[in-house]
Amino acid sequence: MAFLARLFKRSTGLDQEREDAHQQGVRDARRHALHEFTDPDCRPAYLGEVRAMARERIARLDRELAEVRTALLREAGEARQAVLRMTVDFARPASPNGTHAANGRGEDEFISIAEARRRREERRRAAEARDSAERVFGARAQVERLAREWDGAVLRRNHDVEQVHAWAQRMIAAYRSGVMRAHPRREEIPPLWKGEVIAMDTAAPVAGSEEMGGLLEEVERRVELWQAEVNGRRELTTSQPPELEEAAPDEKGDA
Repeated sequence: MAFLARLFKRSTGLDQEREDAHQQGVRDARRHALHEFTDPDCRPAYLGEVRAMARERIARLDRELAEVRTALLREAGEARQAVLRMTVDFARPASPNGTHAANGRGEDEFISIAEARRRREERRRAAEARDSAERVFGARAQVERLAREWDGAVLRRNHDVEQVHAWAQRMIAAYRSGVMRAHPRREEIPPLWKGEVIAMDTAAPVAGSEEMGGLLEEVERRVELWQAEVNGRRELTTSQPPELEEAAPDEKGDA
């Protein structure tokens, strides 16, 4: 019921605006010089008022979009910096020389203290790798989410701008109907008055989309390179699957 009440109220308000525009057209057609409506190079003052109101509404929508753009780009930039920092500072596995020498022990029941330490270090590095991967992928997911939020904000802005255009056209149509009703030379009124159409500026949304897309592309490229580097080093430094390393007994070596 509340929705229907709001819808009825909005429809009623729009109907009143149309009626006011229609009556304004009737009054202007009776009061103003005939050439103001029949000369294609002239534009009735009412059309300028509607245009100014529409442009102000669109400007307000663009200011709101600019605020969203600033906030989202700031968050995306912070996430990008986090990805760059984590992928650069990631602790790399130990050099392969010591690893292969230690792995030559085979399946001895008892292992040396050095071997136990090596295995603990490998487990620690594996845990660090998992933690780093979670944080890196989390930061990338955040940038992706922010990019989707920006796309949604642009879609809402464009929809609202179209609504403003539709409102302006309805007001102009209602005004024209009033002029046509009262003007003695209605057949000479041009089909489109100069300046009647309001242009939609898309520069800001496009620029914001390019910036956000560039950030996302940079982050994804960096994560791919990081993954390739980590996987390559893991192959060089690990002679057996991590699952076997995790299962290898080291408690006796700690004693």
